Amino acid sequence: MLFSLISTTKKVLDKTEIESVIIPTMQGEIQVLPNHLPVLGVTQPGILRIQYIGREVSYALWAGIYEVDEAGVRVIADMVDSWEMINEETIAKKKEEAREFMKQAQKDGLHSSEEYLAAEEEILKQTALEQLAKRR
Repeated sequence: MLFSLISTTKKVLDKTEIESVIIPTMQGEIQVLPNHLPVLGVTQPGILRIQYIGREVSYALWAGIYEVDEAGVRVIADMVDSWEMINEETIAKKKEEAREFMKQAQKDGLHSSEEYLAAEEEILKQTALEQLAKRR
Protein backbone atom coordinates (compact mmCIF):
# COMPACT_ATOMS: atom_id res chain seq x y z
CA MET A 1 0.00 0.00 0.00
CA LEU A 2 1.32 3.47 -0.88
CA PHE A 3 1.72 6.02 1.90
CA SER A 4 2.45 9.76 1.88
CA LEU A 5 3.27 11.82 4.96
CA ILE A 6 3.36 15.57 4.53
CA SER A 7 3.85 18.33 7.07
CA THR A 8 2.71 21.83 6.19
CA THR A 9 6.36 22.74 5.58
CA LYS A 10 7.75 19.69 3.74
CA LYS A 11 7.15 16.24 2.36
CA VAL A 12 8.41 13.65 4.81
CA LEU A 13 7.51 10.51 2.84
CA ASP A 14 5.98 10.43 -0.62
CA LYS A 15 4.29 7.35 -2.05
CA THR A 16 6.31 4.92 0.03
CA GLU A 17 5.33 1.25 0.08
CA ILE A 18 4.26 0.13 3.57
CA GLU A 19 2.46 -2.80 5.20
CA SER A 20 0.26 -0.76 7.56
CA VAL A 21 0.01 2.51 9.46
CA ILE A 22 -1.50 3.43 12.82
CA ILE A 23 -2.85 6.98 12.91
CA PRO A 24 -3.84 8.88 16.09
CA THR A 25 -7.35 10.28 15.52
CA MET A 26 -9.97 12.15 17.49
CA GLN A 27 -11.81 8.83 18.07
CA GLY A 28 -8.67 6.86 19.02
CA GLU A 29 -6.10 5.09 16.90
CA ILE A 30 -6.98 3.69 13.49
CA GLN A 31 -4.89 1.00 11.84
CA VAL A 32 -4.95 1.07 8.06
CA LEU A 33 -4.11 -2.13 6.20
CA PRO A 34 -4.13 -2.82 2.43
CA ASN A 35 -7.65 -2.75 0.90
CA HIS A 36 -9.00 -0.61 3.76
CA LEU A 37 -12.35 1.04 3.15
CA PRO A 38 -12.13 4.70 2.05
CA VAL A 39 -12.15 7.12 4.96
CA LEU A 40 -11.37 10.77 5.62
CA GLY A 41 -10.68 12.01 9.14
CA VAL A 42 -8.89 14.35 11.53
CA THR A 43 -5.66 13.46 13.30
CA GLN A 44 -4.94 14.17 16.94
CA PRO A 45 -1.54 14.89 18.48
CA GLY A 46 0.20 11.60 19.08
CA ILE A 47 2.42 8.97 17.55
CA LEU A 48 2.04 7.87 13.93
CA ARG A 49 3.43 4.34 13.51
CA ILE A 50 4.41 3.08 10.07
CA GLN A 51 5.01 -0.64 9.59
CA TYR A 52 7.43 -1.59 6.84
CA ILE A 53 8.46 -5.18 6.16
CA GLY A 54 10.41 -6.12 9.28
CA ARG A 55 10.57 -2.71 10.95
CA GLU A 56 8.44 0.06 12.42
CA VAL A 57 9.12 3.79 12.19
CA SER A 58 7.36 6.36 14.38
CA TYR A 59 6.74 10.08 14.06
CA ALA A 60 5.27 12.66 16.43
CA LEU A 61 2.23 14.07 14.71
CA TRP A 62 0.19 17.19 15.32
CA ALA A 63 -3.19 18.35 14.03
CA GLY A 64 -4.05 17.39 10.49
CA ILE A 65 -6.11 15.16 8.26
CA TYR A 66 -5.81 11.68 6.85
CA GLU A 67 -7.34 10.12 3.77
CA VAL A 68 -7.56 6.49 2.75
CA ASP A 69 -8.68 5.54 -0.76
CA GLU A 70 -7.82 3.06 -3.50
CA ALA A 71 -4.62 4.99 -4.27
CA GLY A 72 -3.28 4.58 -0.71
CA VAL A 73 -3.02 6.61 2.50
CA ARG A 74 -2.14 10.27 2.89
CA VAL A 75 -1.52 12.11 6.16
CA ILE A 76 -1.10 15.89 6.15
CA ALA A 77 -0.26 17.52 9.48
CA ASP A 78 0.95 20.82 10.90
CA MET A 79 3.86 19.10 12.59
CA VAL A 80 5.71 15.90 11.77
CA ASP A 81 8.89 15.14 13.73
CA SER A 82 11.06 12.07 13.85
CA TRP A 83 12.83 10.98 17.03
CA GLU A 84 16.18 12.28 15.71
CA MET A 85 14.83 15.84 16.12
CA ILE A 86 13.85 15.45 19.78
CA ASN A 87 15.57 17.15 22.69
CA GLU A 88 14.00 16.06 25.98
CA GLU A 89 15.28 19.09 27.91
CA THR A 90 13.68 21.45 25.38
CA ILE A 91 10.40 19.54 25.61
CA ALA A 92 10.32 19.82 29.41
CA LYS A 93 11.19 23.53 29.27
CA LYS A 94 8.46 24.34 26.71
CA LYS A 95 5.84 22.38 28.65
CA GLU A 96 6.75 24.14 31.90
CA GLU A 97 6.64 27.58 30.24
CA ALA A 98 3.20 26.81 28.79
CA ARG A 99 1.92 25.54 32.16
CA GLU A 100 3.18 28.66 33.95
CA PHE A 101 1.56 30.89 31.36
CA MET A 102 -1.74 29.01 31.68
CA LYS A 103 -1.63 29.23 35.48
CA GLN A 104 -1.13 33.00 35.34
CA ALA A 105 -3.78 33.41 32.63
CA GLN A 106 -6.30 31.57 34.81
CA LYS A 107 -5.53 33.88 37.73
CA ASP A 108 -6.05 36.86 35.41
CA GLY A 109 -9.34 35.46 34.08
CA LEU A 110 -7.94 34.90 30.58
CA HIS A 111 -8.55 31.15 30.35
CA SER A 112 -10.35 31.49 27.00
CA SER A 113 -7.89 33.84 25.30
CA GLU A 114 -6.06 32.92 22.09
CA GLU A 115 -2.77 32.86 23.97
CA TYR A 116 -4.18 30.46 26.57
CA LEU A 117 -5.43 28.12 23.85
CA ALA A 118 -2.06 28.34 22.10
CA ALA A 119 -0.36 27.32 25.35
CA GLU A 120 -2.70 24.32 25.64
CA GLU A 121 -1.80 23.34 22.06
CA GLU A 122 1.91 23.70 22.86
CA ILE A 123 1.53 21.26 25.75
CA LEU A 124 -0.20 18.74 23.47
CA LYS A 125 2.52 19.13 20.83
CA GLN A 126 5.32 18.69 23.36
CA THR A 127 3.53 15.69 24.89
CA ALA A 128 3.47 14.02 21.45
CA LEU A 129 7.21 14.62 21.14
CA GLU A 130 7.73 13.30 24.67
CA GLN A 131 5.81 10.10 23.78
CA LEU A 132 8.01 9.61 20.73
CA ALA A 133 11.15 10.13 22.83
CA LYS A 134 10.04 7.37 25.20
CA ARG A 135 9.66 4.93 22.28
CA ARG A 136 13.40 5.12 21.43
